Formats: sequence, structure tokens, C-alpha cells
Amino acid sequence: MSDGPVELPIGSDPASAPWVALETLAATALALHLSLRFSSTLVWLALPIALALALRRPLSEYGLDLRFEPPSLGTHLTLGVTLLALYALLHAAAAWLFYAQHLEPHLPGNPAVDLFRAFFVIGLPEEVFFRGYLQTRWNKALGKPWRLAGAAVGLGLVIQAVVFALCHLVTGDWTRLRVFFFALLAGWLRERSDSVLPPAVYHAVANVWYRLLSASFR
Repeated sequence: MSDGPVELPIGSDPASAPWVALETLAATALALHLSLRFSSTLVWLALPIALALALRRPLSEYGLDLRFEPPSLGTHLTLGVTLLALYALLHAAAAWLFYAQHLEPHLPGNPAVDLFRAFFVIGLPEEVFFRGYLQTRWNKALGKPWRLAGAAVGLGLVIQAVVFALCHLVTGDWTRLRVFFFALLAGWLRERSDSVLPPAVYHAVANVWYRLLSASFR
């Protein structure tokens, strides 16, 4: 037995909880700083890809196999429409009760362009970082011991949701902590499909839906 230091082989991927905490905290802080510094959300896409290439991790590990199943497309449609309707009801209730606003339907901008931008500029980059990179790293450290509606999940699901919500506080609006609940859904979708594509699509549609509702209550 050698008494010398044990060297990790090239391409090794340490995943102890302290190491993952240090790595993901540094990556999140750097991504948040650069995204604010350059006013670009694409940092959230570029940084995890750069890390994967530098550390020789397969991109598929971060859910960049762009599949949309499982579950089935019908299940996605049913789930998506149900969630959008529920959010619309909650938004309407808050608008009426707290801000005395009334429904005045208004379509801001071009929905197709808005959806395209919401997917490629916001949804996909943020999903690659938070659900692809961050959640995966914590899954490696803590495992996925539980089953939730057909998906294996672990504490990584909750950790990424907390970090995602905290990053949204940079606007100074504490109500944006509500994105914690979306992050839980997005994290489950990533585990269920083994891809960041479904949560990225949900993310884009949710952002456009939010803007439409905000413009339609005055």
C-alpha cells in the first residue's frame, strides 16, 4: 500500500457534499454576477457547458439530450393547461383583492416572438443551469432515494429550487420567491424525462403567460 497522496484520475468527478456545495456555490455566484454585469441570461447556459467541457463531463449528464418524453405529450398538455388555468385564477384573485385591478384583456407584443425569446433567452439557459447542472451535481452527492409520480428524486430537487428562488431576489422584489414552486415542478420534469427540454418549454410558456396576465389586469 502506498503512503503517498492519492491522485484523482483525469476526468474524475468528485461528488462529496462539501465539494458539490463549494463548486455549485461558486458557479452560481459567478453566473449571477456575470449575468447582471453583462445583462445577459445566456451566461446560465454558457457556464455549465464550459464546466462540463473543462471537467470532461458528458453534456447528456446535464439533461442536454433534448427529449420530450416521458411522460406522454397528452400528459404534458393536460398538466400544462391545468397549471396555467390555476395560475390565472390565483393571479386574478390577487389582482382583485390586493390591487383592486380588473380584467382588461390585452395582448402585449407578438406572442410567437415572445415565446421564441422566452425559450432561447430565458427558459433554456436557466433550465440548463439550475435543473441540468445544479440539480444533477447535488443528485450525485446526495442521491435520489425517493419516487415522486414516476420520477426518482432527492434533496437536489429542493436545493436547486431554493437557489433558483434566492437568485430571483436580486430584483429586490420578495414576491418573486414564488418561483420556488415552479422550480420544484421543473426539477421533477427534468427527472421524469431525463431532459431539460420539457422544463424549458414550461418555463417559456409560463413567462409569456405571466406577462399576458400582468398586461390584462389594470
